[in-house]
Amino acid sequence: MSKRPTHTRSGFTLIELLVVVAIIALLIAILLPSLSKARDQARSVVCLNNLKSLGQGVVVYSTSQKRSNLPGPLHPAVYRNQGLRALTEHPVYPMSEATARFQQKRFLTFKLRQAFNDSGDTENSVSDQVSTCPVAAGLNPDENFIDFFRSTNRRVYPTHYVLNNVGRISAEAQGGALGNVRLTNPSYYFGFSAHTPTPALLQAERDNPPKSIDSIQRPAEEWMIADAWYRKRPNAISPELQQEGPYQFDWSGEAFPNFAPHGAGRDYSYSASESRTQEGIAIRGAKADGATNSVFFDGHAVAVRSKTLKLNGFEFLYGFPGTIDPAKETPPSNHPVWSAYWE
Repeated sequence: MSKRPTHTRSGFTLIELLVVVAIIALLIAILLPSLSKARDQARSVVCLNNLKSLGQGVVVYSTSQKRSNLPGPLHPAVYRNQGLRALTEHPVYPMSEATARFQQKRFLTFKLRQAFNDSGDTENSVSDQVSTCPVAAGLNPDENFIDFFRSTNRRVYPTHYVLNNVGRISAEAQGGALGNVRLTNPSYYFGFSAHTPTPALLQAERDNPPKSIDSIQRPAEEWMIADAWYRKRPNAISPELQQEGPYQFDWSGEAFPNFAPHGAGRDYSYSASESRTQEGIAIRGAKADGATNSVFFDGHAVAVRSKTLKLNGFEFLYGFPGTIDPAKETPPSNHPVWSAYWE
């Protein structure tokens, strides 16, 4: 008796393959936004942990001092890559060794190198990594700072974080540049730092040393270090209400993103002042900031949402809440800004 020949399938039909490919593509389309969001959240967590480490370093440094003084005097920007070779070989602003050694003393991460067991001299040392925010690095890579220098001839070192260290030194001592708002009380928590060793600036530095951490009146509410971003609001009537981000200085602030970075869902590239102003108006009008990772003087770190500064029913600012204890010496204590509140 003869057997019928049997036929076995050797693979999928074209239709079956197309169905499988379509299902895989659909799954990717569904999962990709979630994966991207999870990745961004992971980067934000790293950023927040870095800020917490920096804050703990400051607290440890202060408690080791006889008078609990904060480290300083310090520049407000928490610069990265502060090793000697990193500064003398910097692509934007290569320094002489003497200048580099002078500037190192103004960097928070250089002050905290011992706390981080850091002896590196080139880029990406331990303290550099702690002062690097992966979210900011993606939004505003170091190349943007080089573009900023080439476009404006203004040298701003790559930085992701900023210290709450503002005050008002006379225009004569500063060389005519003030550029700060909503002064802290006491002013210059981390001490006034002379950016060049002129007699007037060095005297101002001696007159404004770092303050005791115990002098911070509400340490659980007053921010110490936060993401560096800057958005200026033109306001000729009240210059104390100029900027809406943690960074305080006009011309160098324009090298940073003009929105709170975490969860903002937008890209950033350096743009000229006029374009930045229009972008800032759009962000303000839509209340479309993300969050600002911040560490406070009591050591806790959180993501802070932007708020609106109000006075007598009017809205002044929309952005980072800023110092909760502004100095009242200048402008006059009866200035209405001191009655404004964040909501």
